[in-house]
Amino acid sequence: MTKIIKFITTALFLSFSTITFALQGLNVITITTDDPQDYVEWLTESQPIFQAAQGDNQVAQGICSPSSGGVYTNEHYVWTIAPSISAMMSNSDFFTEKEVARALRKIANKREIVRRDSMYIIKEADIDGVGVTNAQYNLTSRTNNIQAYSDALTAMEKAAAENGFEDIRVALFGSLAGGDRALTVMASIQAPTSERLGEFFDQRMSSWMTEAVSNFDELRTPVLDFMMECTTLSVNN
Repeated sequence: MTKIIKFITTALFLSFSTITFALQGLNVITITTDDPQDYVEWLTESQPIFQAAQGDNQVAQGICSPSSGGVYTNEHYVWTIAPSISAMMSNSDFFTEKEVARALRKIANKREIVRRDSMYIIKEADIDGVGVTNAQYNLTSRTNNIQAYSDALTAMEKAAAENGFEDIRVALFGSLAGGDRALTVMASIQAPTSERLGEFFDQRMSSWMTEAVSNFDELRTPVLDFMMECTTLSVNN
């Protein structure tokens, strides 16, 4: 009986360990377009097609539009969260699937793909519901200690909550394959609205935030930052 209990305990431990250490994937396609409204409408209408083709390999998809920073004029970021890195990399035939290819042909001459990034989620934030838009400040950095940086971001998030900003969320993503951004991480400070995000940054010189970010310069070297608004277009329930 003892041996059976030990076997079950070990099996459960291995099972939960597998779940715990399966990192979620984040795929980001950067596009430029002169007609962002038309592109968003197309992407929204195409969600059922993309969801059907991705199946359980997709958790959610949405689009972000920068308000400042970034690299290219009129750039937008189409993001897809996968339940694991392996799920993100498992559907190599996605773009050639018949219905997906047909949908892509409708927009091919109206947008240009300028980069693709594969990332993984180190510190996650809740995914908003379909149609919900939030505001984000994203900072891409280089760091030699991801865990310490993640812990520092968690501490800042906690300090924000203790000082009236319970609605501020902080996520951290790592680059899996990012070309010139190889081995970087991207911190994302998220708020319900751009105004609320601005109120958070109004506190930059406050004593509580000064203390909360006091070790950031030791933990990371900034590479690129940008402000944007992001909308969730689909969630796989």
